[in-house]
Amino acid sequence: MGPSLKLALLLAPVLVAYAFITYIEVRLPLKGKRAPPGSPWPAPQAWKTSPLQRTLDPESFVLTSDAAEGCDVVSKALARYHKLVFVNRPVDGDNETLKDLLPALRVQVDKYKEEHCMYPQHKDDESYTLVVPEKGDAQLRSKTVWGALRGLETFSQLVYQDPVTKTYLINVTSVDDFPRFSFRGLLLDSSRHFQPVKVLKQNLDAMAYNKLNVFHWHLVDDQSWPLQMAVYPNLTQSAYSPKHVYCRNEVQDIIEYARLRGIRVIPEIDTPGHTQALGKIFPGLLTACYGNGTRGTPNYPEHAAFEMLDPTQNYTYDVMRDIFQEVVETFPDPYVHLGMDEVYYACWNSSPEIAAFMKEQGFDAVNQVEQYYVKRTLDNVQNLGAKYMIWQDPIDNDVKAAKDTLVGIWKDTSLDSKLKTWQEYIMPIAKKGYQMVLSAPWYLNYISYGQDWKKYYETDPRDFNGTDEEKDLVVGGEACMWGEYVDGTNLISRLWPRASAVAERLWSSAEFNDTDDASFRLDQQRCRMLRRGIPTQPILNGFCGDYDWDLGEKYHVE
Repeated sequence: MGPSLKLALLLAPVLVAYAFITYIEVRLPLKGKRAPPGSPWPAPQAWKTSPLQRTLDPESFVLTSDAAEGCDVVSKALARYHKLVFVNRPVDGDNETLKDLLPALRVQVDKYKEEHCMYPQHKDDESYTLVVPEKGDAQLRSKTVWGALRGLETFSQLVYQDPVTKTYLINVTSVDDFPRFSFRGLLLDSSRHFQPVKVLKQNLDAMAYNKLNVFHWHLVDDQSWPLQMAVYPNLTQSAYSPKHVYCRNEVQDIIEYARLRGIRVIPEIDTPGHTQALGKIFPGLLTACYGNGTRGTPNYPEHAAFEMLDPTQNYTYDVMRDIFQEVVETFPDPYVHLGMDEVYYACWNSSPEIAAFMKEQGFDAVNQVEQYYVKRTLDNVQNLGAKYMIWQDPIDNDVKAAKDTLVGIWKDTSLDSKLKTWQEYIMPIAKKGYQMVLSAPWYLNYISYGQDWKKYYETDPRDFNGTDEEKDLVVGGEACMWGEYVDGTNLISRLWPRASAVAERLWSSAEFNDTDDASFRLDQQRCRMLRRGIPTQPILNGFCGDYDWDLGEKYHVE
């Protein structure tokens, strides 16, 4: 046997055990530094690791915290993460053969009374420190339970298995970590295609594994209204079928599932456009458009027969106030997303009723009709005690909103003739002093061949020509998955691990931005998520170690 073959046989078990991406063609070798096993994603702010290793025994290792007794977020997280740490399968044998055994991870939380464990909030403290020493127990410290969740996720990722013995290992490590941005979201659209509850939960798990903390739920749109409501039970007649409905108890289940993972749920009820499903049940709410002078006549592709909520009648605001009141009572987060995007004026311009309303109000431009609707709706929601998030369109059109409004930046027309980038769209809104959440460069429903995650990873939300104060108004961002071409069959694999790239950009330091090095850690994260039951797609050629031979195993952890 030649020396090269001996070396190959020695290396083979190591390669099989871990994530292993490889080149596209032999003349194009991969760049960057291959990550050691147990490399966390997203990258912590400060992270030091040693070659010294501790071993863990699944039978005796303890996750413990004084906070567990009075806080279900902590107690359930400890049980869940014990399973996740040892998700691959237990090791046979007793711990007497294990050297440098790590007995426990002790989690210390400063604030864990009942009021600290209710629901995560905007700008919560998610910082934590984690120490795995050479001797004794590991220590995780955080000010809040939400920081403890992030630290538990990091600890679980630091653990890996020896490729030959399958012994669980963790390197002597210290971590001092916190998120760069407080709002790290993911938008899912469940109107164009209904997304099953089990898929939504699977996605919430994936979000937790990547330290995302806001589920922006685009519940309703033109195509369907799947949200069951007590105030108007017949609204779900606009769902695709009676089975394509989120019952009230299922909505509560999603909210609770998210809470236990430190994830906020922000519902979006989009108006005055995107309301065809609502108009099927309340036809009087929609504006009658005119074609060739005839009421209720389409003029394709300019407008349909009935389109946009009718802003001229009190009835419209009464119905919407009822809907928003129930939404505010159902969803505990202080923020409700009110949409307000893509208000196309063609229908309103065709309507003599709108023209008469404009004359009555003293309006000389149709954008003032939009301003009227938006202002009245924002006031109604604020009177319900809620804060609101909106898309940027009303602010673009000079609507005045409350200063604590979160404005979603979604526009980027740099690929068409207008040649206007998201940076150009964001600057006027920054100058008006609003908090902003960037999504424009992270529309993950736009797919392309190759490693498109790299462009998501390289996008910095504060990379625009503004002052430091204006850049600080960007409180985060969100990846978006609009639902035209995804349902329960492909949603998760299309999202992940591409959304992981956005997650690291929103959590980690701006200086941590080398895509070559990141590719190896991202591949490791992808394989880690596979073992946890998340069907993530590959980022390049290669394999995921043992997982590729055990597709029948059920790894999902509740």
